[in-house]
Amino acid sequence: MQRWISSHWTDSKTILKKPLVFAEFGKSNKDPGYSTSVRDSFLNTVYTSIYIFARTRGTIGGGLVWQILAEGMDLYYDGYEIVSSQNPSTSSVIAQQSNKMTTFEHIENEDELQAIKI
Repeated sequence: MQRWISSHWTDSKTILKKPLVFAEFGKSNKDPGYSTSVRDSFLNTVYTSIYIFARTRGTIGGGLVWQILAEGMDLYYDGYEIVSSQNPSTSSVIAQQSNKMTTFEHIENEDELQAIKI
């Protein structure tokens, strides 16, 4: 996954010359070996890579997990659904990433960006 993220980041920076957002990633509960902890670990790996690339190299704007739903939206369940009230550990992983990414809100220059620690 980290190689995939890295190669897409390289393409966005060198070929497209556009910022990158990783969208529609997740872990399906229909996959063999699935568990909430496996999903949380996967999301954490993706989010950590996104944060590191954003912090050290710029051009990554974030990531959008597939898919966050509200209670009662059962018709949209596709195996990737995350319902916050039913998945507190996954909701915590997502909230932590959101909080970490807000550290970039008011960055004025490259020196400030490099000063941010993981």
